[in-house]
Amino acid sequence: MKNDLSPEAMQNLLKEASRQLGTDPATLSSQLRSGSLGNAMSKMSPNEKQMLSRALSDKENCRRVLSSPQAQALIRKLGGK
Repeated sequence: MKNDLSPEAMQNLLKEASRQLGTDPATLSSQLRSGSLGNAMSKMSPNEKQMLSRALSDKENCRRVLSSPQAQALIRKLGGK
């Protein structure tokens, strides 16, 4: 999948995700890079955990979701564009 996000947009997205998950951006970034989202997921409901795990386990699904007009609009909004 082509990454159309600018570094600034990625930082904004990371900040918002970390705020929603109740963690700091550096910790979330480290967890995303290592593939260990246990701490971030501990603050989610069981249903949210299951949905996220299912979505992240399917690369094609991730591509499809991130390519959707809704996701692209959110990415642009968070990136200030």
